Amino acid sequence: MRSATSCFNLTLYQKNLSRFWPIWALYGLIWLFLLPISILNESRWWDSARAAQRPLQFLEGGSAGLAMALIFGLLSAMAVFSYLYNSRSVGLMHTLPLKREGLFLTNYLSGLSCFLLPNLAVFVLSLAAEALAGAVNAGSLCMWLTVQSLLCFFFYSFAVFCAMFTGHILALPAFYGILNILAAGLAYLFDALAGAFVYGYAGIPRLSEAAVWLSPALRLTYTLNLIYPGGNGVYVQFYGLHVVLLYALAGLILTGLALLVYRRRSLERAGDIVSVGWVRPVFKYGVGACAAVALGSFLYGRMFLYSLPENAWTLLSFLLLCGAAGYFVAEMLLRKRFWVFRRSWKGCLVLLGCLTALVCVLEFDLTGFERRVPGSDQVASVQIGDVRSAPYDDLNYTSLNLSDPADLALVEQLHRAIVAEKDRFDQADDYGAVQLTDGLYVETSSSVSVWLDYTLNTGGRVLRRYSLPVTAADLTDPSSAASLLTRLLNDRTQVEQGYFPRWSGNARLVDAWVSNLQNPQPGSDASEASYADVYVDSAALEELLTAVRSDLAAGRLGVRYLLDDQARQENCYLSDLYLDFRTPAARNAAQNSTDEPGAETAYEGNVVCITLQKSAAETLAVLEKYGVVGGASQLVTHAELSRMEAAGAASDGGGEYTVSLPAN
Repeated sequence: MRSATSCFNLTLYQKNLSRFWPIWALYGLIWLFLLPISILNESRWWDSARAAQRPLQFLEGGSAGLAMALIFGLLSAMAVFSYLYNSRSVGLMHTLPLKREGLFLTNYLSGLSCFLLPNLAVFVLSLAAEALAGAVNAGSLCMWLTVQSLLCFFFYSFAVFCAMFTGHILALPAFYGILNILAAGLAYLFDALAGAFVYGYAGIPRLSEAAVWLSPALRLTYTLNLIYPGGNGVYVQFYGLHVVLLYALAGLILTGLALLVYRRRSLERAGDIVSVGWVRPVFKYGVGACAAVALGSFLYGRMFLYSLPENAWTLLSFLLLCGAAGYFVAEMLLRKRFWVFRRSWKGCLVLLGCLTALVCVLEFDLTGFERRVPGSDQVASVQIGDVRSAPYDDLNYTSLNLSDPADLALVEQLHRAIVAEKDRFDQADDYGAVQLTDGLYVETSSSVSVWLDYTLNTGGRVLRRYSLPVTAADLTDPSSAASLLTRLLNDRTQVEQGYFPRWSGNARLVDAWVSNLQNPQPGSDASEASYADVYVDSAALEELLTAVRSDLAAGRLGVRYLLDDQARQENCYLSDLYLDFRTPAARNAAQNSTDEPGAETAYEGNVVCITLQKSAAETLAVLEKYGVVGGASQLVTHAELSRMEAAGAASDGGGEYTVSLPAN
C-alpha cells in the first residue's frame, strides 16, 4: 500500500512545543512579570492613566517589546530548524512521510506559537489584573497584543529566512544580527569612504533613508513612540503601527522566500557556513568588501593617521590589504581549511580591481559629483547651516532658510565659487593671527563649516558640506566664497528672522537687561574693573524694542563677521542685550477640552541675546536715555579691552594677566 504524505504533522508540532518549552516559557514568564504581576503590585495606585500607558510603554523603540521580539525570534528559529545543521538529523527528518512544504510549515508554525500563545495568555491575564486593580483599558492591551505579535512574527520570519542560507547553527545568529543592521552599516561605511575622497560630500538622503528601512532593528527603534496629545497621560497614542504592518508584510514575503529556498536546499550542505550555492560568492566578495572599507578606514583614520601621508593612495593601500585579508578569511570559512590561496587568488584580484576602480572614480570625480551645482531655477529652497560667525550671541551658529529667487541666485554663485576654489581650500591653513602695535590681536585667516541643503523643484534633496577657508584678502574680494557668504549672513531679513523667529509675532516683551557693563574704579586699570548686569526700566521696553528692530533693519546691529578681525573688535562690545519675551503656550484640542472654565492662559518664555555694537545708534541712544549705560556703567569694545590690558601689562613691567569674560 502506498504511504501518504501530508502538509502538516500535529505530532511533530506538539513535539517541538514540548521539546523547546524553555523558550516559550521564559518568554511568557518575562511578560508575566512585566504586565499582570506589575499591574497587581501597583493596584493601590492604579488608575486610568496608568492603564492607558503601561502596555504601550513596552512597545516604544528600544523597550522590552522590541528587544524580546528580536532575541526570542532568533532563539525560536534556531530551535525548530536546528535539525538542518547536523547531517544525521537532517537525513532522519526528511525520511518522515512529509513533503518539504509540510515539514517547513509544521516547524515554522510551532516556532511561531512560542510567541502567539504566550502573548494571548498574557493579554487575558492583564485584563483580569486591570479589572482587579480597578481601571481597565482594553484598547491599550489590544494594541500591545497586536503590535507585539506582529513584531514577533516579523523577526521570527526574518530569522527563519536567514536559517535557510546556512548549515551551521553558530552562523545563524551572526547572519541574523549582521543582516539586521547591514544596510545601515554599509551606508555608513560608504559615507565615510566618499567623505574621504569626494569634495563636499555630505551624504545622499535617499540612500540613507533606504538603508535605515532595510535595517529593521534601527528603523523600529527610531520610529516606535508614544504621543501624549492631552498632556495629562490619560490620552496616549501609539505611533508606528503603519511601520509595524509594513514589516509584518515583509515577514510574510520572507516566509515565502524561505520556503522556496528550503524546497531546493541541498541536504548535504549541513555543517557549511553557507548552504546555498549561488550565495557563496556573494558571501566571499561581501566579506572582503566590508573588511576593506571598515577595517581599512579604521587603520588609516585611527592607527596610522599621523605617521603616513594623508592622501587617497595611502587609504587605497589599506583598503587593498584589508580587502584581501577579508576575502581569504571568507574563503577559509567556506572551504573549511586554511590553505586556499592557490585556487582563490584570481577572485581576490577581481575584488582588489573593483576596490581600485571605486577609489579612482571617487578621487578623480568621474561621476561629476563635485562639480554639480544645482541651478537657482531648479531649487525650491535651500538651507545654509552650521556656519559659525561673530559675535557669539543667538546667531553664533547661523542657519539660513532661503527661497527668494535673488537669494537662490546668490547661493548658486557662492556654491560655484566654493567649487572653483577647491584646490586652494585643500591647502589653506585653519587659523592665523597677528599682533598690532597697540596690543590688539586679530585673526587674519580661519575656516568655517558650510552646510548646503537644497530642496529641488522635483522634491529631491542635494546635500553638500564644505570647510571654507576665510582670509582678510578674501573678504575684500566681492567674488570670493567668503565674501559671498558674508553677504548672505548679513541679509537683513535673515538677521531679523534669526533673532526674532515666528513666535515673536504674538510675543510680549516683559524684561530686558544688558550684561557685562564695566564699572571702572578711579585710579585703577582694566584688571581691577568690575562687571555687572543692568536691567532696563519697564517704561523703556517698547521704545527699546522699536530701536532694536530699526537698527537691525538698517544694518547697524546684528552685523556678522567671519573673522575676529579689527573691524569686528572695534565694533562689538563685550556686553549683550537680553530681551525676555512671553508667548502663549501652544495647545491642542485635547488639552483645551480638559481645561476648566476660567483657567488662566499658560505662557512660555523666550530670551533673545544680541551683542551690542557701536554702530547701533538708536539702541544705544535709548539705553543712554534711561540710564542703563553711561556714568558708572560703561560699554567696552573688545579692542578697547585689549588695549587697556596691553597698557596695564606694560606699566607692570611686561607682566601678563587676563580678564575672564564671555566672548561676544
